[in-house]
Amino acid sequence: MEQSSLINLEYLSILELNGKGSFELLQGQITSDMEKVSEDNCVLGSICDVKGRVIGSFITAINSKKVDSYHLIGDQKVLELIQNVLQKYQPFYDSKMSLEVGYKFYGIPADWLKENFPTANLDKTYESNDSFSRIHYLEKKFHIIYAQDLTVFDIYDISNDKNEWKLDEIANFNYEVTYDSSNKFTPHELGYHLTSRVDFEKGCYTGQEIVARMHYRAKKLPNIIIQKADKEVKALSKVYDENQKPIGLVLMSSSIEGENHYLLSMNKNYIDQKVIF
Repeated sequence: MEQSSLINLEYLSILELNGKGSFELLQGQITSDMEKVSEDNCVLGSICDVKGRVIGSFITAINSKKVDSYHLIGDQKVLELIQNVLQKYQPFYDSKMSLEVGYKFYGIPADWLKENFPTANLDKTYESNDSFSRIHYLEKKFHIIYAQDLTVFDIYDISNDKNEWKLDEIANFNYEVTYDSSNKFTPHELGYHLTSRVDFEKGCYTGQEIVARMHYRAKKLPNIIIQKADKEVKALSKVYDENQKPIGLVLMSSSIEGENHYLLSMNKNYIDQKVIF
């Protein structure tokens, strides 16, 4: 991917919640603290089932175009699952929600963003102007820009190659739940305790007791590691030790210049031994 290219993130969408009860609805269900969402700040979030397994993950931001409005930004198929969960609680709150599929999303390198849009304040993790909104999280090289009309970017190259984007996610130990991985992992198995996607200081949410018990009482928490390999393997494939004992699985991968980079979730059998793909 050329440095001047934007990365097309067409799989992303928005679940929009509107109404005075939207804050309370989300605060009672998601793993992140809504008190930390502001006009200058977005937060990573997820939602669990009663067994403490992750249904879906997303970035939470305000919708600056409306009052009492929030955006959950994530994989569209996963957002549909999340919408189904939140709709069970919606009648108890002054909140309406809708899946907004009309937005366009691009990944943009921080240095390229600053060079072409010098008024952007990169100290803020959320920023909105008349043309587009921007979110940023962890120490990622790439920011996300999104809007319903991104014609302002039509003059630039758009790349559909997401390997640079995925590598940036891997380098920051950030894994977004896919439709295939929904309800299969606890937050710790996805490294969510490392990226502050789970806020252990906030109040209750669905699955919170189980998640907290693992965090504070488990003798050994799952490991999230990064590995390189010549071999290409699919997401959710198992990895083994030299004795062919399963010690983890592949969460995501990125292939760049013939080299494969993997983000792995390792189980209790992993003790820093060699990983066999």
